[in-house]
Parts: sequence; structure tokens; C-alpha cells
Amino acid sequence: MRAILLPLLLCLPPLGAQHSDADLKNPFQSPDDRARGGAFFQSQCANCHGIDGKGGASGPNLASGTFRHATNDEGIFRLITKGVPGTSMPGFSMNGREIWQIVAYIRSLSAGRSAVNSTGNARAGQLLFQSSRCLNCHWLNGTGAPRGLDLSAIGSRLNSADLVVALNDPSADVAPEYWAWQATTKSGETLRGARLNEDTFSLQILDHTGRLRSVLKADLRSQSLDHRSPMPSFREKLTDVQRNDLVAYLASLQGAAQ
Repeated sequence: MRAILLPLLLCLPPLGAQHSDADLKNPFQSPDDRARGGAFFQSQCANCHGIDGKGGASGPNLASGTFRHATNDEGIFRLITKGVPGTSMPGFSMNGREIWQIVAYIRSLSAGRSAVNSTGNARAGQLLFQSSRCLNCHWLNGTGAPRGLDLSAIGSRLNSADLVVALNDPSADVAPEYWAWQATTKSGETLRGARLNEDTFSLQILDHTGRLRSVLKADLRSQSLDHRSPMPSFREKLTDVQRNDLVAYLASLQGAAQ
């Protein structure tokens, strides 16, 4: 009987447009399935959703445990196979087992992440944010530093506990896209910026002036990556009340409604 049902389970989700989200459980949730799903995620999804699944330049956070276009595992399966019309999310032609494994990995990203709610005052946090000149380094709803981390939807990417860590210890978890790249050319020029892409012979960087550049590896004498965040720690700069207020404000930043 299992040999008959399993192929049906693999094929059913793409046909889900015929009915509402049923409570169809993922049949592939073992540690090995999650590991394989993680490998698929890194190769197929991380470029848009971030290597940690917390969102990237064109993809939303998948580590929060809540999804705008799906309510259960079957819904996530359909999103992966069919994509989301009107967005940059395409459908993927993979076999059913591989997609279920990706679903298992995505679910594991939110496992154990508590939905901690800030007790702070968001309005007071907004005033603190404005007076602290945060927009000298960050980007928010079309204003601020264009090359800085966009905070417009930071509340949908990080929960309150994550935001506290980001304020107290910014270097605790820095995504690779924010590592600082530095190199010295054979002619003696020093280059600094963010490494966007790399192939066998060249690097594509966004330099410290905001210019997109392609650099040949053969022209470099040395290069290095700094995994630390350029953001200073606010552990000793904020009171507990101020920190709670600022976290409440940042958590309220959910991006434009879709």
C-alpha cells in the first residue's frame, strides 16, 4: 500500500489548485532529508533568500516560520513548483522528493526560534532611531545611505530576539553578502567594497564609492574578506528601555504591503 500511496503524495501538491490547502504532511522529514534539502536550498534558493534563509535582495525571509503565500507544507510545495505570479519567484522543475526535502529544510530554519515580542514603545523607538543618525549608514523606505543595509522590512526578516542580538553584537551573524572585501592590485591600488559574485577568473564588486566593478584575479596581489560587521555594538550605549523601544520600532518595519 505504501508503494502505491507514496507516488500519489509526490504528485498531489502540484494539483492543489483544485482545492484549498489540505493538511498534507511532508513525507520526507528525516535529518538526512533536511540535509539534502539544505544542499538544494544553497544551490537554488540562497541567491535570492539569503544563505541563512532570512531574506535577500529579491526574496523574503523564510526563517520566520510564517509565509505570505502559504499556510502549510503543501502550500510551500506548490510555491516551489509553481512560483508566485507577479513576483521574481519562479517555479522549479525538480522531482517531488527533492522539493519535499527543501520544504523540510525551510521548516527547520524556524525550529526553536521563539516568537519573542518586544515590550517597548515603537513610537519612542522611532524617535530614538531618527536622533541616532542611523540613516547615515542604513536605508529606509527610499531615504538614507543607498549602499547601507535596507531596514524597510527588517521586522519581517528578524524577530525581536534577533534584533536584540543585532544591536548588542552585530558581528555575531553576518551574512556573506555583507562581508567587507579588500584587495591590493599589482600596481599598488587598494580596492574596498562588497563582493557580489566570483568566477574562476574575476570578481564582481560594489566598491566603496557605490560603483559596480569587475576585477581580474590575475591583476591582484592580495585580497581578504572581513567577516565582522561595520556596525558598532550598542550594548553599552543604550539603556534596557531604549533598547526595547528601538527593537519595537524595528520589528514594526514590515515593508510595503503586497
